[in-house]
Amino acid sequence: MKPAGSEIFRGRGYGLEFNPENLIQARPWRKAVFTTYALSLSFFESVVLDGLVRGRTEDTLILADADGVRAGLSEQGAQRAGRDYELEPVVVDGARHVFHPKISAFVDKDDSHLVVGSGNLTFSGWGGNFEVAEHLHPSFAADAFDDASMLFMLMSDSPKVAHGAAARCAALADDLAAAAAGNARTGALRLVHSLDGPIGDRLAGFAEELGGATRLSAVSPFWDSGTAITRLCSLIGVGEVHVHAHPGGTVRGHVGFNWPSAAGAEVIPVTVSDLSAGDGRLLHAKAFEIVCRRGRILVSGSVNATSAALFSGNVEAAVVRIQRDRLLGWTLEVATAPVPLPAINADSEDKEGRVGILRAEVVGEMIKGTVLTPTMSGQGALFQRTSEGDLLLGEVKLDATGGFSLSVPGFELAAIRGGRVVFRIECGEQAAEGFATLSTLAGLRRIAGKSAASLFAVMSGTETPEDVRTLMEWVHDNPGIFRPAFEGGWRSGQPAEGKPSLIDVEDLWKTKEEMPHKADGDGEGVQRSWMRFVDALMAAMRERRGPVALRMDSEDEDDPENRKQTTKEAEKSAKNSAKALETFERVFEALLPKGASHQAVLRVFDLTAYVCDRLLPDIPASRAHAWLRRLVDAFCANGLAPTRSETVLSAIMALCGSDPNAETLRATRARVRIVGGDPSAPWTDSEEALAFRFAMGDAGPLGPAWDRAGATRTWREQARAYCEALFEGGPQQGFDELLSSLPSEASTLREALETGGTDNVVLLSQWRASCTCHMQLPKMEQGKLRAYGVATAANCCQKVLVWPEERANG
Repeated sequence: MKPAGSEIFRGRGYGLEFNPENLIQARPWRKAVFTTYALSLSFFESVVLDGLVRGRTEDTLILADADGVRAGLSEQGAQRAGRDYELEPVVVDGARHVFHPKISAFVDKDDSHLVVGSGNLTFSGWGGNFEVAEHLHPSFAADAFDDASMLFMLMSDSPKVAHGAAARCAALADDLAAAAAGNARTGALRLVHSLDGPIGDRLAGFAEELGGATRLSAVSPFWDSGTAITRLCSLIGVGEVHVHAHPGGTVRGHVGFNWPSAAGAEVIPVTVSDLSAGDGRLLHAKAFEIVCRRGRILVSGSVNATSAALFSGNVEAAVVRIQRDRLLGWTLEVATAPVPLPAINADSEDKEGRVGILRAEVVGEMIKGTVLTPTMSGQGALFQRTSEGDLLLGEVKLDATGGFSLSVPGFELAAIRGGRVVFRIECGEQAAEGFATLSTLAGLRRIAGKSAASLFAVMSGTETPEDVRTLMEWVHDNPGIFRPAFEGGWRSGQPAEGKPSLIDVEDLWKTKEEMPHKADGDGEGVQRSWMRFVDALMAAMRERRGPVALRMDSEDEDDPENRKQTTKEAEKSAKNSAKALETFERVFEALLPKGASHQAVLRVFDLTAYVCDRLLPDIPASRAHAWLRRLVDAFCANGLAPTRSETVLSAIMALCGSDPNAETLRATRARVRIVGGDPSAPWTDSEEALAFRFAMGDAGPLGPAWDRAGATRTWREQARAYCEALFEGGPQQGFDELLSSLPSEASTLREALETGGTDNVVLLSQWRASCTCHMQLPKMEQGKLRAYGVATAANCCQKVLVWPEERANG
């Protein structure tokens, strides 16, 4: 999407000619960065972030003034800060001035865009107020991209601003410079900002290059008494200024006035036809026009006609269009000056009593942060702000810079599964609050890329069939995430030989360099963060939430258009479910090879149970049964279950079912004993395998089946009882069923018991496919030996071979 070279865009969402929402969804951006003064998180999450997520943008960052963040703290409905996007507060000169630029940067590998305007990241700023903005592309605005790159580079190390996004700003600076590389520099479009000097002085310099100014016009909702505009008039050499009196009135704020009522230069009220025709919304646009002897300068952006904006204090940004040899300017019409109005509650503003602002991040068990304002040091208390009240996390010591840290075991996992995280620090009579970034999720966005949004949805239980499909495709493309890299569990720290890495070492290091907060300090730290996320993701998938349902608006169900839309959504949902199942079939086979470890089988079990739970009724009962049979066989192949034994037993009993036949009961008992379970113990009902049972259509109680399996004896157990009777003088009982089922061997076995002779009965200590004569057993006899523990050496001595169950499993 390449913008046209229009001058100033206006109208809803910046206008009839340009809507930033279209740009947001134009492609899957690698990163999106927003700067703002005022901030509405509910607006951002419902409008902007929603579009970014649907567009599969990988990484989203907001840099907002402390006042904007302070307002966001009160928006309880906004829950995604620090999770789906990062929010960094910016404090300017110790909060004596404000961070005021309104820039949106959209960056991808082969395309980048900038939107620089007057609108804040709020409902009013993106449609309610009358705003202006410039949409820039490096193909025609390479100079402006260079300037923006320098702005963000200065943001990364300027002592004027305090924030925690230095690395992110430096990375964006590099991205913008790279986007501009190779494009022509014409000097016609520049971006000016106040981190490298007063913007008013820069405008005077541009005017001088064009032979000096002949007319100055200004559009601004906020003014000081007139000092700033008087100074600008003096710098460019004019004695009057034409000031736009907006027909719809102006936005009122907590500082400044709506008109320069005490300017030293002559103020001429006008309406700028280009900006005001037929528009009744409140003015929040900021623009200046300087007509010169050899051209024209047009300025638009965040800069109000105040001294703090034009000459000192605030951090501002504006686009300057330099039109050489153009001598005609805006069409101005005579107007009446508005009634001067002061700022809202300007006298009652109690900045000293306001809560301060902090920034924080959660890294594993550590909470780390910095109080940006006010200055704090010494002993303090750290709280988590929740809907139920403030929860004391512990005492902290703030250093001279306001930095603090606290270890809170288990906090990260709970935070990942919950909503937004807000901290409060109290230190004496002072207090500061702020949002926390969950570094594990921030790292995930860089690793998982465009799949991250769906993974977050899975974790929060808000996924759609499309998200399930994305999850399956992501697992298919990254099978290593479900293969444990550590034998002793995901946090043991002991590498397992021959196990694949969780992610490639090269990718780990690459991700580490890209991450803004390198709290762990090395590649292993990034891997630990990644594994913590996998733990949280698996915990979410183990929760039984029921099928992903298509949401319908019952109030509009009779509306033909609504029914049509619902039908389309249902068809799309069905296609995504089918695609998810198709992909999962490949994932299942890839993740469950022969010899898979116990931990690996558990993860595949959890993933399969999740699919059965969320994609009903699209799961065929036969497929669910086949998956469960494979999983149970894999559990049994590993012998004793070292962890999550209840899960394994639940899987075995789900495969048994609520109404098993005799052979199924014997197989179930054998499996229970193989994995170390006690069939004689009382049944403990578990929901671990409930999703499989629902998918297979079996909702009956399992307790009776467990009791029946406990009272049953397997063929191998009966073979053991026979051997104890024959060779050890044990009681001659517990094997009648076995003898009844093997008539060809029964006579030999009974005769041995009656005579006490063991010449015709051979006891095997381990499996073998041949007799002690070293003659191969027939295939049928090999099968009997495996199933019953009894067979006949039919190819040689005709002796009966008995291979009983080992005592270790008894």
